[in-house]
Amino acid sequence: MIRPFDWRDLSLLHRLRAGGLCLDAQLAYTRGPNTLQHAVLDALNPIQSACTLVARAQGGDGPDCIGQYLYRHQDSLARLTFVSPADTLNEWPGMQLLDALTRAAGSQGARHLVAEVDEHLPAFEALRRAGFAVYARQRIWRLDPPPEVGSLHAASPAPAAWRHEGAGDEIAVAMLYANLVPALVQQVEPPPHRNGRGWVHGQQSEILAYLSTDRGPLGTWVQPYLHPAVDSVDDLLQSFFSTIPRRPGRPVYIVVRSYQGWLNDILERLGLQPVCDQAVMVRRLVVPVRQPAVAAERAPAGVTIKPTAPMARIDLEPGPRDPAGGRDRAWTLCAQPDRRMRRTPPGIW
Repeated sequence: MIRPFDWRDLSLLHRLRAGGLCLDAQLAYTRGPNTLQHAVLDALNPIQSACTLVARAQGGDGPDCIGQYLYRHQDSLARLTFVSPADTLNEWPGMQLLDALTRAAGSQGARHLVAEVDEHLPAFEALRRAGFAVYARQRIWRLDPPPEVGSLHAASPAPAAWRHEGAGDEIAVAMLYANLVPALVQQVEPPPHRNGRGWVHGQQSEILAYLSTDRGPLGTWVQPYLHPAVDSVDDLLQSFFSTIPRRPGRPVYIVVRSYQGWLNDILERLGLQPVCDQAVMVRRLVVPVRQPAVAAERAPAGVTIKPTAPMARIDLEPGPRDPAGGRDRAWTLCAQPDRRMRRTPPGIW
């Protein structure tokens, strides 16, 4: 039986949260799944909605499992964040739970359900069987904090190459996103959320690089959008790493999507360590329906619309006798410009 999470499931969630699988990379590397927190405090957050479903086994038929997704009401997608136990997607109750999460996300207005999973895990094949398709791939890199334990690495003064994003950068960032991100990805993911923490780099009053950042208790998340025309990318990224504060135990994670794979070699030269390769998967919850719409056309003032298609009237009265065949002929009056009488052979009307 699958039902929404309630207070009766607190002990189950507490027991299963340690052995679950987080399918949102940004959440996993910055804050952790926080499944219990999202489930309990969902009613107090008007912006972000968490849906937690519980699958209880009936008569010992299969294990108990829990699934959760997060959905922002202004977004077009919901993110599958947590499934526990980790191997439950390979079993029938886990697949039923995944279908229930998909229906719940669609009923809330989401058009896509997104999951990020390591390709070597069994959950990758399970998601494919459940209707998820790969639309991008990503590699996550890690920059460790300074070795001084208990000290805070103070941020250097911001160089001239980078500056904090401002209110006037919204259109320029959206244009950069539209030029770099493939159309297939744009159909699923909206432009990055501007939370005031991003960094921009411009040349000749044009933004050529944007770094979307998010900080959490576990680390800092950075997603770069760099135009190939940027000069000295190595120096540009190195200057950025020297500007952000880094605390011990809170590394910086850089996510590089497959359509910007040329950044991987640069990050390796800068000393970053690869963490994992993931497939970004989506399950579409809606299907576009295209059908012609009939619109009424209004006539200009002072103009009378006359029908242009030919109209015909059949004379039902008997016509003259045909001396040759002895049959009555049907005469048809057609509304043609020449107003001529046209004879129609018998049997057509």
